[in-house]
Amino acid sequence: MSRSRKPARLWLRPASKDRAAVWIILDGGKHIGTGCAQLDREGAERALGEHIAKQFLAEPAKRHRAASQVSIAEVLAHYLSLKKDTATRPKELAARAENLMSYWGDKTLDDITSGTCAEYVRQRGNQNGSRRELEDLRAACRQAIADKVTREAVTVTLPPKAKGRVKHLDRATLAKLIWAAYRKRGKFRGAPNKRKPTVHIARFTLAAVYTGSRSSRVWQASFAKEVGRPYIDLEAGVFYRAWEGEVVAGNKRAPPIRLPTRLLAHMRRWHRLGAKYVVEYNSKAADPKRAFRNLVDEVLGEDAEGVVRHTLRHTAATWLMQAAADKWEASGYLGMTLETLEKTYGHHHPDHQAGVGEAFTTGRAGRMR
Repeated sequence: MSRSRKPARLWLRPASKDRAAVWIILDGGKHIGTGCAQLDREGAERALGEHIAKQFLAEPAKRHRAASQVSIAEVLAHYLSLKKDTATRPKELAARAENLMSYWGDKTLDDITSGTCAEYVRQRGNQNGSRRELEDLRAACRQAIADKVTREAVTVTLPPKAKGRVKHLDRATLAKLIWAAYRKRGKFRGAPNKRKPTVHIARFTLAAVYTGSRSSRVWQASFAKEVGRPYIDLEAGVFYRAWEGEVVAGNKRAPPIRLPTRLLAHMRRWHRLGAKYVVEYNSKAADPKRAFRNLVDEVLGEDAEGVVRHTLRHTAATWLMQAAADKWEASGYLGMTLETLEKTYGHHHPDHQAGVGEAFTTGRAGRMR
């Protein structure tokens, strides 16, 4: 009985007298060079992935194969080919797939076990990142089964979900950040000048807290309708956080909201002063990630630990609960489920477990009725 053909895989060809050790792709008796030296394992994994992807796209592979006959690189290539036009963040998806390939690229579906998944997490050293990547691998495996690439189901074991950061800022700290961003001056040859290099951080901070929106929705927003950008209708006072025709993931809701009067007044003033975007630097919409980080470190010092852009969304949700806002309205405004709002921020609401406290306070608890 003939042996089944092994999938393409990497082999480190040993060094000899006249040549150094290099990575080679073995595929059906053929040796295909990667151009990668022994220390460049990552480059060799990418070359293997590209080789398998080209084969897979060039000719239909056999269907209903056993898990041991289907390479993970092929499964990932198949998944990426289907998701390339629909993925919300295709660059991030590609980066995660590259991380997966560095470990799984020369393995088959049969190699996916709880042990190899745990080893992947250990090697990555990033529990949240590795979990998200393994979720992609799980989705790719399920897609392969649905499309009859393989006839065998495999189980991708995910690490426990790390506890999310829910740190929020108080009003005094937030005001300190905003005023520092407005007042900071640029320097020329060591002397301060009139340039205001961090005004866009002040505007980002105000908009992010007042709307509770994710950072990308805020800094990409435009005061005029543009394809592929959130839109702020200054006349109607409505923030369309998703652009027309955008496919929004179920766990990343971005419903339109009515802007608070105070924020709307700020935005109308920014627009009158010439701004085309909410967060603008050198007349272009600018991602404030690095500048926000630098300002937070500079202003808050030791208290800057754990303060990131997403902290402003946590702050908005916390403040709404502290103000006893209606939970249903708050969840819709923030673009999160009522369950998530109650589970993560509900304890800040003054009515949270109020009935329990009253039962003990009045002495009703423990008495037979």
